[in-house]
Amino acid sequence: MAENGALPWALVAQAGDVDVNDRTRLKAALAELVDFHRSWALVATCHRVEVYGFGPGPNREDMRLLDGEESVRHLFRVAAGLESAVIGETEILGQVRDALAHSRERGTDERVARLFEAAIAVGRTARAAPLPARDGLAERAVGWLARRTPLEGQPVLVVGTGAMGGSLAAAATSVGAVVTVAGRRLERAAIDLRAAARCAPDMAAVAVALRGEWVELAAAADAGPSRRLPPLADLSAPPAVPARIRLALGPDFLGIDELWHRAAGRSAWVLRAEAVVDEAVAEYVGWLRGRGSVRTLVALRERGEARRRSRVERLLRRLPQLDERSRELVEAMSRQLVTDLLHEPITALRSDPDGGQGEAARRLFNL
Repeated sequence: MAENGALPWALVAQAGDVDVNDRTRLKAALAELVDFHRSWALVATCHRVEVYGFGPGPNREDMRLLDGEESVRHLFRVAAGLESAVIGETEILGQVRDALAHSRERGTDERVARLFEAAIAVGRTARAAPLPARDGLAERAVGWLARRTPLEGQPVLVVGTGAMGGSLAAAATSVGAVVTVAGRRLERAAIDLRAAARCAPDMAAVAVALRGEWVELAAAADAGPSRRLPPLADLSAPPAVPARIRLALGPDFLGIDELWHRAAGRSAWVLRAEAVVDEAVAEYVGWLRGRGSVRTLVALRERGEARRRSRVERLLRRLPQLDERSRELVEAMSRQLVTDLLHEPITALRSDPDGGQGEAARRLFNL
């Protein structure tokens, strides 16, 4: 990992490399570890589980290690939507914010806070330009269902009332389907999950986006004569559809991992976003390396103050006749003199881009 912990590392598991069930287990295991480390932060989405940190990290052969500047660049690309299945998707930026908020609740390391703040700034700046036409996950899922069975004028069940459920309902409606929305909260749905499980076999297709397992579907299958379900797309992570039902559906089941693929080509938006990432990586890495100069700055001030105090005390012992006002003037003048003499080197250290000024000051002043 990064030498002496000066730069961060990242452990990455994403769709295409690690399946959704393994990512779910990784998320649970890593969340427990992260809570004990102020210098670690966890990012978890439907397609990825990633840990960022400083210093020694966990050894995991089931995750890809990114070290130093590569890890910074990856997080910034994630926040910009350049590593998503849908280029420029906005949900990921909220998930990066959530990771920072959770880290702050634990009293995060300044380096981690600055890393995630910079990532969020990159995401905002990248999306300031109009996003390209996008093929979203909901549209991909509905497109897959439409290739399995005609949807125009046909009943389609959408299970889930969150953001993804809303997107699925909109995508199904746009191709002419007659949509019924089911959910746990009836104020946002036409039917509940139990009723949805009973009527699912009568639908032309089913699209699911739920938190937690759709246990009512398994219960309905066990309760009476089995009727085969129609083509079903489950965009939940972990899957909401029980494993045995997924297995029974076979090629008529679509999971979240099957929707993982990056858009081909490099649009003008992508090129602009990558330039934003490059600039932000250089700025953050420079800030991180320049933090080494802080210790030099403090040492320089302490050296100056110690010598000032020693000289002033010696002078005042030789001038016992000075009154209190005169002594205060000597003190004030000496402090100002040290401040003036150290102004230029301290200014240079504060803006040190790569630690070079700090190293020069350590040699020059023998710190």
